[in-house]
Parts: sequence; C-alpha cells; structure tokens
Amino acid sequence: MSRLEQHYKNTLIKELVESFEYENTSQLPSVDKIIVNCGLKSINFNDKLVHPVLLAMEGLTGQRPKITRSSKDNANLKIRSGMISGVKVTLRGSKMFMFLDQLILTILPRIDYFSGFSIRSLSQEGHFSLRIQNPQDCLFVESEFEKFQTLGPIDITIVLKNSSHEESLFLLTGLQVPIV
Repeated sequence: MSRLEQHYKNTLIKELVESFEYENTSQLPSVDKIIVNCGLKSINFNDKLVHPVLLAMEGLTGQRPKITRSSKDNANLKIRSGMISGVKVTLRGSKMFMFLDQLILTILPRIDYFSGFSIRSLSQEGHFSLRIQNPQDCLFVESEFEKFQTLGPIDITIVLKNSSHEESLFLLTGLQVPIV
C-alpha cells in the first residue's frame, strides 16, 4: 500500500465525513481511476514509431498501454479510419495511487515555471484533467533520453466517483494535488 493510499484511508476519509456529514460510507467521494493518454500527432501517426511511445508509457505507469485507433477519417490530421492514433493506460487500485504519488512528488516539481493547476481543470462532475506539454523535460531524467524524443504531450485525467465540485476540490487538495 502506497503512502498516498494510506493517507486517504486513514486521514482523508475521516476529514470528509466530518466536513460533509455523510450518512453512509458509500456516499464518500473517492478516486475511481486515472487515465493516462498520449496522442501520436507528434510522430505523424507513424506505426513504426509507436514502440518507443509504448515503452515510455509503460515505464511511466508500470502497466502495459493499450493502442487506440481512430474511428473516423480526419483530413486535417491526414488520418484514416483504423489508423493508430494514440496509446492509453487506465490505472485502478494500488497502481493508481502509486502513479498519483509519483506524479505529485517527482514529476510536477521538475516542470519549469510550475506553480499549480487552475481550478478550471476540475469539471462540475468532479473529473480533474491536466496536460504535461513537454514530458521529455520532467519524466525521463535518469533514463536514456534519445529513446523518448518522439513522446508527445501526455493527458492525465483523474476520475472521481460520488463527488460534487466542492467535494472533489476537498479530496484533491487532501491528496496534495497542487490547485491554485
């Protein structure tokens, strides 16, 4: 069990019950899943260059990514139906908390001029979305840098369950996500 998961189970649940006065434990907001997505526009949707992106995403999340394919043609992007359009990973359980802990403690502090995320990143349903524009700068400091030059922007969505906007904000700040 990760440090963040222990903090959620031991401390945050008690604070949530005290603040919002839930009658049942199933009403508690919780982190349902984290979706990490990387589009392949930076490599012009080239099937031969997908392997380094798959390795980078697997190294980042600790789980094998799924290849996503386009469902429709797009003339602006020069992409046909059925072509590889990106890779994504859906994290749940302890891997999700491990990734969130790694994101907060090691990845976000390496981003230059980072002061926190805007509150507008949090939707009314309680989903929190963020984008790491240049992942080469902050993700792979200790690994071989040349392999991951093709990695484009990474989109991360934290899906919260049973939460309103206020409850989501309370939960994310309790999990130490830097929100301004």
